[in-house]
Amino acid sequence: MLQQVRSWSITVPTTVTAVEGSCVVVPCQTQSHSQVAWYRYHDIHYPVVYDGRNPTKVDNQFRGRTSVLGKAAEGNCTLMIDNVKKADNNLLVYVWINPDSKPAQKFYQQTVTIIVERTAPIISIQKQMVDGKMFQATCSVKYSCPFSPPSLHWNTSPSLKNSTSMAFSENVQGQWYTKTLRGPATYEMHNSKMWCSAKFRTFTTESQQISLNISYGPLIVTLTLEEGPIVEGGSVTMECAADCNPQPHTYIWLKRQMGQNNEITSTERKRPFDNIMRDTSICCIAYNDIGTGKSHWVDLDVQHAPVILPESSCHLTGEVLKCVCQAEASPNAAIHWTIDGNDTLPSSFSIVSANTKKVVSGEMYGPAQSQSNISCTATNSLGSDTKQLSVHFSKTLSLGLLAVMLPVIGLLFGCAIFIYRKHTGNRPQSSPDNVRQEQISQDEDAQSRPCRPGSNPEVDRLSCVYDNEFVDEMSRGLQQIYVAAPQREGPTQPQAESVYCNTDDYC
Repeated sequence: MLQQVRSWSITVPTTVTAVEGSCVVVPCQTQSHSQVAWYRYHDIHYPVVYDGRNPTKVDNQFRGRTSVLGKAAEGNCTLMIDNVKKADNNLLVYVWINPDSKPAQKFYQQTVTIIVERTAPIISIQKQMVDGKMFQATCSVKYSCPFSPPSLHWNTSPSLKNSTSMAFSENVQGQWYTKTLRGPATYEMHNSKMWCSAKFRTFTTESQQISLNISYGPLIVTLTLEEGPIVEGGSVTMECAADCNPQPHTYIWLKRQMGQNNEITSTERKRPFDNIMRDTSICCIAYNDIGTGKSHWVDLDVQHAPVILPESSCHLTGEVLKCVCQAEASPNAAIHWTIDGNDTLPSSFSIVSANTKKVVSGEMYGPAQSQSNISCTATNSLGSDTKQLSVHFSKTLSLGLLAVMLPVIGLLFGCAIFIYRKHTGNRPQSSPDNVRQEQISQDEDAQSRPCRPGSNPEVDRLSCVYDNEFVDEMSRGLQQIYVAAPQREGPTQPQAESVYCNTDDYC
């Protein structure tokens, strides 16, 4: 509300709001004048707020803090009080035009009330913020000094401080100073705090804190098991948890068991599963309004009684018996051996075992005897399984038999070489026409007598000597091999029949 003083047409407001720590401007407009003074309203005396002619008359409360704006020739009599304090609240002031004159105007009847308040900045942000999309936040503060607005500062989470893509802008509208922040929203900003502060000359005020609400699709989907150990044939309850905002509205449950896949759609994050068998896996897919996410397959640890695997058997190699028994079980099973119905093994047998994931492997070693009934039993807390093991004979050649056969093979081989050399070496050259007749003659001579008539005695003698030395040397070598060969333990083996080659028939 504006008021006017008669004859001077002074226009001043009835009240002015001042912000603590800022300055305050009291608008005043009148006719052209030469001097102006401002006073504080008082019932007894007249404390001076501003006097351009004599600044020493200004009251200590206002000295150095007041000034008049504008030009007197233009009728501007506006008062400015700097660094408004809390003590200035409800201050009543009035203006006096040309105070040296003696007018009859009563300027003190037109007072202006100054109301002092401490303001805090106001923060506002858009309601819907989505991961990857731009968002905007504003910080506004009210001030009363158009020449010196306060400084605004954003206080944000580390994810915003470290972002180089954030942009800031400032705006002044009336008595409001605004600073705006713009940038892309990220899921890391979700639930982080944001506020701003306004720094005045002598103090700083802060806005309320705002928790950011960023919408994003499922990032990590985890599947957890509520119960403890699962026994085969029992039930289990699974929980699907998703890191997202908002929470999923739909879940798809995937169950993989015995080579078959089942799919179930549900709105519940928890779901029971019945009749659980071994080798069962479960997975879930979560959906919200922003996107989808899938968990890893979870292999259920299903406990069951032992089952002995088909590859369990015994092998007889030479005089050593080796038996292997493998069983699948959860928890792991213990292996026990039985020979001919007796579970107390001879001291000559040794047993070893090893455990891997859900499979236990037991091995038994011992001398080969006439055992005909060997079985293994796998036992855990849920049951047991027994299997009689078949014995397989390894097809290997014993060293004793090899020692007997080597001399025979060597002697036969030496005789073959001797016969071949006897028929092909040291024969006289013949014409092609006499080849057939000579061959026939040689055959007849070979049948009638050991040595051919008409042959060169010296050549035949040397040939026979050479061949006999070769056969003797071969026989001695084979004899050494036979003697060096290891003999089988046990009863004395009958000697192999000698293979005789009479070299005299050929000499």
